[in-house]
Amino acid sequence: MRHLAALTLSLALAVQAQAETALSEASGNWAGASKQGFYFLARLVQNEDKARLVIWGGALDGVPTGEGAPEFDNGAIELSAFATRQALEVVETPDGSILQVVVEFADEDAEGRSVTQMQYIDNQYTVVGYYHRSEFYNPGGEPFTTECEVDLWNMTSTEDGTTRQLEPVGFEALNASDWTWGAAFDRGFCSRTE
Repeated sequence: MRHLAALTLSLALAVQAQAETALSEASGNWAGASKQGFYFLARLVQNEDKARLVIWGGALDGVPTGEGAPEFDNGAIELSAFATRQALEVVETPDGSILQVVVEFADEDAEGRSVTQMQYIDNQYTVVGYYHRSEFYNPGGEPFTTECEVDLWNMTSTEDGTTRQLEPVGFEALNASDWTWGAAFDRGFCSRTE
């Protein structure tokens, strides 16, 4: 009976490990080049057909080790079923560091790229920008491209060259904890292609 329990536990851990393969890792300091803020370690892992983002933060004396419970955990930040590249990138700006979740994809209809940008602001992991481009193959017709870039600092959305002002939302509405691959479309920041 003990062997059966041990075998069951081993299989469960193996399935979990297989389902969450590490895809990318990035670290930095939320204050950017000044290094006057919190250090963080971010890891993107495969979570079935989604990408899971985990972040260890809160350290003032150097990059966290990535051990123990993360400070941030979003199991469905991006769709990875058709991903050809999934990566984390840190961009330093005058206003601090931005963590980017970059996914390039290709399927039978289109290929493209999406980038979710976040910062640590007032004790919240906050989505500050989003970009999505799809290049549709359009069999039997001319290929076409759709593009949407959202600036959540200024609450603007530029779709296929046309910029519009977005309705203001509360700070909590930009919490990265519940942001998923479809959030920009679900919230009306970008339009879906029919």
